[in-house]
Amino acid sequence: MAFDLNSIGTLISGGGLDAICKRTKLKQEDVAKVLSAGIPALVGGMKRNAGTASGADSLSKALADHGKDDVSDPAAFLKSADLADGKKILGHVLGKDQTGLIDQISKATGVTKGKSTSVLALAAPLLLSLLGNSNQSSANQSSSGGLLGMLGGLLGGGSQSNQSQQSSGGLLGSLLGGNSNSNASMASGLFSSLLGGGSNQSSNPTTIQLTDNNQQQEQSSGLLDGLLSLFH
Repeated sequence: MAFDLNSIGTLISGGGLDAICKRTKLKQEDVAKVLSAGIPALVGGMKRNAGTASGADSLSKALADHGKDDVSDPAAFLKSADLADGKKILGHVLGKDQTGLIDQISKATGVTKGKSTSVLALAAPLLLSLLGNSNQSSANQSSSGGLLGMLGGLLGGGSQSNQSQQSSGGLLGSLLGGNSNSNASMASGLFSSLLGGGSNQSSNPTTIQLTDNNQQQEQSSGLLDGLLSLFH
């Protein structure tokens, strides 16, 4: 199974999504909307940080530490995820952009800034652990180029120039780079994988995404309109 954003969404789906819902008192659709914008933005923030020697070194250490975590049961991991640690991760990854990003996600999803922060703070430790486990198999795990390659692959592209980042518009666009169609597709695919998982977590994420996909897209298209507008 390819390790990409859809596979991450599939791992969080089902019991994992329920665990976040219970801890934040939010509906599945609301949690999925926040994660669909927040997870790619977090990966984009890590990619940006890995573009400097000091940032790559700090991220490598964080991935190595979290890569030791047991992520064989994402639902159990999320039930006991350290919210305070997750908030620290958000601060390290997003820095001064955190407030603006949370504000944009809150406006697009209708989920309060406090709840949006909690959702991402619960998911952040799992994301680092999943990336850490994946990074351990890379021959260039300690190098800036190796990290950029892994993170760029998750986002569907390599390094972006400042000009191309600015052309996508907005804070999310600058974090993700690329074009708006690619970013919208990324968010939509992650949203579908989050809501389309369930007990079939060992299946190909593409297959899971296509199962009942038409019905899910019809139900969530209105909800996604505001979210996807962030990527234009």
